[in-house]
Amino acid sequence: MTDQEIRAEAAKEPGDDHTWPLVLLLPALLLLRFLGEHAWAYWTAAVAGGLGMMCAAVAVAGAARDLVRGRRPWKAAFALVVLACGAFALVVRLVES
Repeated sequence: MTDQEIRAEAAKEPGDDHTWPLVLLLPALLLLRFLGEHAWAYWTAAVAGGLGMMCAAVAVAGAARDLVRGRRPWKAAFALVVLACGAFALVVRLVES
C-alpha cells in the first residue's frame, strides 16, 4: 500500500466523540450557578472545572486532528465549539464569583 492509500483508509475511519470532558465541566458550571456563594461549592467547582479544562485540552487536540484528517468534520467542529464555549463559560463564572 502506498502512503496515499494508507491516509485514505485512515480518513474513512470514524472519529471519536470528543465531548466527554463535559462530564466534568457541566457539574462545575451548575455548582457555580446554583451554589456559587458557598466557599465549598466554589472550590469544588474550581477543582472539577480545572480537571475538565485539562481534559478538554486533550479532547480539542483530538477533535482538531480529526478535523484535519477529514474524519466526520461536522462532528469534530461541533466538539470544538462546545468545548470552547464550556471552557469560556467556566472561566467567566469563576472570575465572577
